[in-house]
Amino acid sequence: MSDPFLSVAPALWREAWQLLAASTTSDTPPFATAALATTENAQVARPRTVILRDCDPTEGRLTCYSDRRAIKVKHLEEGSEFSYLCWDPKTSIQFSGGGPTRLASQADHERIFAGLAKHSRKAYATEAAPGTPLPNPATGLPDDWKDRTLPETDYALANFGIFVTRLRWAEVVKLDREGNTRLAARRGNGGDWSFHYLVP
Repeated sequence: MSDPFLSVAPALWREAWQLLAASTTSDTPPFATAALATTENAQVARPRTVILRDCDPTEGRLTCYSDRRAIKVKHLEEGSEFSYLCWDPKTSIQFSGGGPTRLASQADHERIFAGLAKHSRKAYATEAAPGTPLPNPATGLPDDWKDRTLPETDYALANFGIFVTRLRWAEVVKLDREGNTRLAARRGNGGDWSFHYLVP
C-alpha cells in the first residue's frame, strides 16, 4: 500500500485496495471470492452485484430487479445477455449461467412494486439515472425523500424493472481438496438441457 497514488486517492478507494491486499495475505480474506466477467469481440464487460430475487429450476430462469435506466438495460437493448455468477462458500459450489433476458409483465411490475417498503423503493427513486455524474457524494434521491409518504414514492414504479433471464448455458463447479468437478449444461430455444463434464 505504498503507491503514492493511493495515498492521495479518495478514502473509499484506499479502503477497497486495503481489502484487496488483505485478501492475498489474511487467513480470513475480506474478499473471499471475486466475479470476473469477460466478453468476446474486444468489448468491455461490466460486472456488478445484484440480489437474486427469484429462480425457477424447472424453467431454468433467474430474476433480478434493477432500475430501468441503468446501463445494463442499455446493454440488453443492444443485444447483450445477462450472465450470473454465484458462489456458496459453505458447499464450495460455484454456479454460472446466462441467457436472453426480458422484462416481466406490467402486471407483475405493479404487483411486486406495490409490496415494496419505502426503503426498498430507494434504488428506483433517484431523480437522475444511475451512473449520472454528481459534483459531491449524494444519494440522488429527492431532497424531501425522508418526509415522503409511501404513496408519494409511487413515481419510482416507472423506473422499477424486473428482469427475467432464461438460461441457455450454465456451469457448476464443485471445489474439493481431492479434486474439483465441473459440469456444463446447454440448451437451445425451447429445448431440453444437455449435460457434460469438463476438466475443472
